Amino acid sequence: MKKILVPTDFSPIAKNALDVAADIAKKNNAKIVLLNVKMYPTSDVASYYSLYGASGVSINDAWQEILEKAKDEMKHEIVHYKDVKIQPLVEESGEHFVGALLDHRADLIVMGSTGASGFKEFFSGSNSEEVVRMATCPVLVVKGDQNVFAPKKVVFAVDLTHEEFIDKAMLTLNLEDAEVHFLHVDDGNRKINYLNTELRMQNTAKKHGFENCKFEILNADSIESGILEYASDVEADLIIMYTHGRKGFNHFFRGSIAEDVVNHSKVSVFTYVEN
Repeated sequence: MKKILVPTDFSPIAKNALDVAADIAKKNNAKIVLLNVKMYPTSDVASYYSLYGASGVSINDAWQEILEKAKDEMKHEIVHYKDVKIQPLVEESGEHFVGALLDHRADLIVMGSTGASGFKEFFSGSNSEEVVRMATCPVLVVKGDQNVFAPKKVVFAVDLTHEEFIDKAMLTLNLEDAEVHFLHVDDGNRKINYLNTELRMQNTAKKHGFENCKFEILNADSIESGILEYASDVEADLIIMYTHGRKGFNHFFRGSIAEDVVNHSKVSVFTYVEN
């Protein structure tokens, strides 16, 4: 892992994400690209122009002032991370925020999210969901006030058909000291042999080098609710899962369990797209 992308709007949740990314970068000797995307036109321009327009300030001048202010905020932001290589970027874009973000090829995206009740435009549930769906690299969505990445209890949500996301998580994250739980959710849509399923979970854990894991098959109305319920019950601080990354009509009709988990989880979520 060489490049970690961290989008920021300078809000507290975005700063927490940068703290987490810095911790991961130090352990992996990786570089962070700290990205602030300014969408033109924005309400910022209207607000600035309404204050200063009467004094002869043009909209273009107002826009440049906004960009310069963002660059100054970037300098202030990265000064606290002297032991991590951080490249600050302020970009202008007339596209959707997520599209501008994903134009940057990274090995990992770390972003904060306030979930469904997000108060920041860029870090509301809808945008973090879309990043999870569209990204081709792993995404770590940081929740709450977590600013040090040292997970103590980790839940791997498995369906026993996808395993690449487990390797990605192990390569990307430091999970050596974590208590690992393998979870399979039975939502009643197919018949499950419980003994065989637990044996397969145990074999999957051994295959990936995990020891002393806990295994659970949980009955739930939906896979999403089962994952969230179990993570809450065991007081996990990280959920790891794969996503299909469905797009277009396929996403419209089938949705994404990972996106729903990211949106409603109270703890951080690591996802990776598998087809």
